[in-house]
Amino acid sequence: MSDPSEPTTPADAPAAPEGGAAVRPKQHFRRTRARLAPLGRALDKVPHPPLRSKRGLFLLFLLVAGFGSIVTFGGVTAIKYTETASFCGRCHTMDPELKAYAMSPHKEVTCAECHVEPGAAGWVKAKTKGTKQLIQVMTGEFPTPIPPPDHAELPAVKDTCLECHSLKGLTEGGGPVKLVLRPRYQSNEASTKETVAVMLRPGGLGALTGVKGVHWHVAQTVTYTSGDIRSRKIDLVEFKDKAGKTKQYIAGSEVGVSSDVTPDIERLKASQKNRLMDCVDCHNRIGHGIPSPDKAVDGAIAAGQVSTTIPFIKRDGVALLNGDYASLEAADKAIDGLRASQEKHYPLVFKANEEKITQAIDELKVQYRLIATPAMKVQAKTYPDNMGHQTSPGCFRCHDGAHYLVEKGKITNEKIPAECSTCHTFPQVGASASSFPLGAKPADHKDKLYVFSHKKSTMKVEPTGTSCAACHNKSYCENCHNSGAVKVKHDSMLYNHADVAKKAGGTQSCNYCHQAVSCAQCHKGPVMSPNGPVAAIKVKTP
Repeated sequence: MSDPSEPTTPADAPAAPEGGAAVRPKQHFRRTRARLAPLGRALDKVPHPPLRSKRGLFLLFLLVAGFGSIVTFGGVTAIKYTETASFCGRCHTMDPELKAYAMSPHKEVTCAECHVEPGAAGWVKAKTKGTKQLIQVMTGEFPTPIPPPDHAELPAVKDTCLECHSLKGLTEGGGPVKLVLRPRYQSNEASTKETVAVMLRPGGLGALTGVKGVHWHVAQTVTYTSGDIRSRKIDLVEFKDKAGKTKQYIAGSEVGVSSDVTPDIERLKASQKNRLMDCVDCHNRIGHGIPSPDKAVDGAIAAGQVSTTIPFIKRDGVALLNGDYASLEAADKAIDGLRASQEKHYPLVFKANEEKITQAIDELKVQYRLIATPAMKVQAKTYPDNMGHQTSPGCFRCHDGAHYLVEKGKITNEKIPAECSTCHTFPQVGASASSFPLGAKPADHKDKLYVFSHKKSTMKVEPTGTSCAACHNKSYCENCHNSGAVKVKHDSMLYNHADVAKKAGGTQSCNYCHQAVSCAQCHKGPVMSPNGPVAAIKVKTP
């Protein structure tokens, strides 16, 4: 039997720690209260009404409400901060996007306004995706370069673009026109300056000429199919005409049998993504656009940061900025090589230009850092810009002269319009720019070969005294006639165009009217750049 004089301990009582007795719950509470007693005495010294009085309860309410307001305001502020570029750009993986954002026309717009769908569901979706990206950064498993978002993942344009931009204002009455006027420097030894001038017609000319313009694409329902997440290649286009009839245009490269393209259309619709064409299809880099190396060097020369007294500085500057370097250090080393190159090939000029060469090198390094981020494998051409067609196919994804109208299951000779006047005036490139013909074309101008046959109507570059003077002046004619384009003998082009282009001064002459996509219809692989051939030509065989 147990000794009744010994104290009994309940079975569920806490065990006594080694070297001491068990701490009972009441003893633990008393000790905690004793420790907090000094704080209670300090609070008691603060003047306040009795907490059980009405004034005391009101004071307690104010304290709780104030604390709640502070927490709520802080939470809202924190959430709002997470939607800004300052927060999103803190991740080093976003450095290329952040630099481009700072140069974009939307640098005052928060990231969430374009990337997060409105409402609680959109917010939760964005934060879930952001958490996944955070984990990728923490584990080092993020892709390089960061891929642009899928078209379907972005909010609808009615919740983004059209919140600020009025579709009616862009299309009604032909919409606004925009003059693009900028200096451009040739790739010759003197980096000769010329002016590029073009009048954009976003809404077309409406009833005046029937020209639709750029924003025709979003003024009605246009759909397309593409097997590329970035829609860099478009194979099938559909829209309804004024009579409500569906019109289809298919890329010639996707046609198996021209007399029956129905299987090809069905294949494209089944295997590719079908998308509704909207603002983002052309303005895909509007929030993160960067200048091309060509425009970056043009801008630096125009600003006086790079001197044209340095031989071939435009050509060499563009080549350096286009380089694919493993690191910034490698890029700097390559750009520093400009000094040795100039000293070797132009020793006398180098002595007179040494200070200007140093300034040019420093500016090219700055421009490279704005354009590229080697750590993320981002170079000048990593993110193609569909706006226009200067640095990527852009408009020519559809308007390449190789998308054919389908009628009763057969392809026809009718193509998606590809004339310059569809969206803008014929570019003026030369020593000066003036005289923009904006009105309706005379009947003879509508001939597709009028650019070659107009010499039958007038035999001189000076339009004074002719009907041409109603729209053109001398400089308008000279800008084209001073280029190599007029030296091209187009009647010899079909089978001997390589020799014809060579005699005309190289492919620079061809580029006044044609883009590489035109050549790609027959040739396989890269063909030319604005500065000349960039690869051997391989002709497709049947």
